[in-house]
Amino acid sequence: MADPVAWYDANAETVSARYEETAAEDIHAWLLDLLPAIPATVLDVGAGSGRDAAWLAAKGYDVIAVEPSANMRAASALLHPTTRVHWINDTLPALGAVTRSGLAFDLILLSAVWMHVPAGDRARAFRKMINLLKPGGLIALTLRHGPAEPERGIHPVSLAEVEALVRNQGAFIERTTDAKDELGRGDVRWTQIAIRLPGDGTGALPLLRHVILNDDKSSTYKLALLRTLCRVADGAAGFARDYDDEFVAVPLGLVALTWVRLFSLTVSRVPGWPAPVCQSR
Repeated sequence: MADPVAWYDANAETVSARYEETAAEDIHAWLLDLLPAIPATVLDVGAGSGRDAAWLAAKGYDVIAVEPSANMRAASALLHPTTRVHWINDTLPALGAVTRSGLAFDLILLSAVWMHVPAGDRARAFRKMINLLKPGGLIALTLRHGPAEPERGIHPVSLAEVEALVRNQGAFIERTTDAKDELGRGDVRWTQIAIRLPGDGTGALPLLRHVILNDDKSSTYKLALLRTLCRVADGAAGFARDYDDEFVAVPLGLVALTWVRLFSLTVSRVPGWPAPVCQSR
């Protein structure tokens, strides 16, 4: 499998010069009216030559630029010697260094990056980014359609795949646009996607939002369980243990105790039924 980081390391000077031929203001014209109010913190994933990060910093944003290619980072320092952009050596799908920083972002930009993420890593990568967003925050993501170019580590992408990832994380797509390739490649076109994490002010976990929006709620106990878990998160978050990217363990006894306190369960007999059932009052 091709290593895109190695490819960019080998071609950093040429690629950086080509990126700089087009102004960020033109590339991201579709996004201008969706940019967050200043002050705000922006994460530029796959920041490349630093063109977009420097543009955002000049607008007054605090910018964290993620770029795994050492040679691309070196080129960016020469092209955009600004102290307003903080560079981090990190990569998708884990974004481990960014996650450990404890920062949350108003905007996450992935310009010409998603096609470098293998299909099997995209669910994890998207979940990581959602967890880095502030409530009401925006992910601006572009999809490259055209030759796969396996030597560059470029994989096929689709809007339908992104729509499924967005739905599964309880976010929504605010805008999609189609665009020609600004570098003049006739066999390449782009889909530009603005993804919003609802900002309801509750700080609800995206996973809970996903369950609320997408799971079958034909049984009322599911809603009761959601309410119980939210109460545990509000009042006893220290009991939760993060096991990996997908699971958080909560003591079953704490869940049961909170459930009983919330719903004051009693046992009564329903006429005609052979055994007692639980009712809440």
